[in-house]
Amino acid sequence: MSRPLKFESVEELQERIQNYFDYCDNNKEVAITKDGDLVEVPNPKPYTISGLAYYLGTTRRTLLDYEARGDEFSHTIRAAKAKIEMFVEESLWKPKIASGVIFNLKNNFGWIDKSELQQSGETTHNIKTDKDLSNLTVEELKQLENILNKTSDTE
Repeated sequence: MSRPLKFESVEELQERIQNYFDYCDNNKEVAITKDGDLVEVPNPKPYTISGLAYYLGTTRRTLLDYEARGDEFSHTIRAAKAKIEMFVEESLWKPKIASGVIFNLKNNFGWIDKSELQQSGETTHNIKTDKDLSNLTVEELKQLENILNKTSDTE
C-alpha cells in the first residue's frame, strides 16, 4: 500500500513552488543606515532543492520520489528543478562561490567532471588477429608489446 500524496493536486504543488520562488526573490533584510535608521533592503535567497523541499514541508528525497513518478507531478518537479539548476549554473559566474555551486550541480543535477585516468603498472592487451603469433621469438614479442604500448599511450 502506498503512502498518500502530500499534495492534493498538481495545481496546488505548482502554486506552492511558485510561492517558494517568490519568497526567495522578495526576501529582504533590515539594515542600519549611517544615520542609525532601520531600512529594509532586498536580499534575495538562492534557489535550492533543499530550500524548496523545506518550504513545501517535505524532504529532498520526497521531491525526487515525486519526480520519478512519471506523471504530471514529475513534470512539475522537473520544471522547478530546471529553474533551480539554471539559477545555480548562472551562479558559477560569481568566483567566490564557484566550488559550492559545482558541488550543488554534481549532487543535485547529475553534472560530472571530465577526468583523465593515468595508469601505471602492467597492462594486458587482448589482440584479435588471424595471424599465428606462436612462432614469434621472445624478442619479436617484446617489440610487438612496445609497439602496442606506444599505440595505447597515444589513444
